[in-house]
Amino acid sequence: MQQSNSILQGKILEATLAQLYELEKPITCSFLRRSFNDHYLVSTGKEQFILRVYLNDKNYIHSVEEIHFELDFLTYLHSRSVAVIAPISSKKNQKLSSITFEDETRYLTLFPFAKGKAIEAELTKEQAVGLGEMIGELHRESKQFESGFSRYRLDGKSLMEDPLNEIEKYTCLFGLGNLHFFRETSRILMEGIDHLPKDDQTYGLVHGDPNPSNFHFCKTNGFSLFDFDHCGYGYRIHDLAVVKLSYPVEIYQSVVEGYEGIRTLKGSEKVFIDNYADILSVKKFSDIFNMLEVTGADEATKKLIAQNAMETLGDILNRTP
Repeated sequence: MQQSNSILQGKILEATLAQLYELEKPITCSFLRRSFNDHYLVSTGKEQFILRVYLNDKNYIHSVEEIHFELDFLTYLHSRSVAVIAPISSKKNQKLSSITFEDETRYLTLFPFAKGKAIEAELTKEQAVGLGEMIGELHRESKQFESGFSRYRLDGKSLMEDPLNEIEKYTCLFGLGNLHFFRETSRILMEGIDHLPKDDQTYGLVHGDPNPSNFHFCKTNGFSLFDFDHCGYGYRIHDLAVVKLSYPVEIYQSVVEGYEGIRTLKGSEKVFIDNYADILSVKKFSDIFNMLEVTGADEATKKLIAQNAMETLGDILNRTP
């Protein structure tokens, strides 16, 4: 059954936080933004925190187990001195709690506020190298992580098959046509993944979405990486392909330089990153459509995204051999 995913009022969450956590009073909770989850700024005396309230019915999270996996992974990485923002445990020593509102269960967790701020201008050379080093350290340290909880895998079905079917549902709905024209291109793109080496260097846990909105930077502490909502098992170049889609080529190359200071990419990985970025460009639209559904967006917005998806698929088709 489709959940309502109402935006919870700050006053309701303030009372919940007072019950769950050892926080200095008074507690204030104000809504920040809605993306794939709802986020709130929590202020208590001299400290600030970020409260995440998870949205239900996301197509890549299939059970509460997968949320537990994410939070345990963050805790582990933090223990290994990787610059991530780990969850805060409640009075009952739980990383994940829940609240029931209008007969709907919403899961929530509290994080420290990441020091520094988002970099609105382009990264400097030094910052880009540092970002690459941080991603490399994340991949290196994640090799030893083990969990009793499950987490999804970024395979052919989740990267291309399901996204194309989701996009086609909307392009047909709005009279834009089916995606038969792109099926052969999608096969060529995914065929390349089969030629990538698969070992603990090239494949394992990835952040999933290290775009500029998911890290802060400050001169004293450097980078802090957060929002592991899209983390999962996949090829390590997944994270570098996200960076490639987010920045100009010069910055991307500096990120790769920093990354290779931690782990040298294999030739086949470097060659395939461009194609992997195209695969992620397809998957992105599936994620957007899912977000629009779970947040109750209007039909005009969905149609605009469907039009953008068709344009993007055409661009990818024209540059794929």
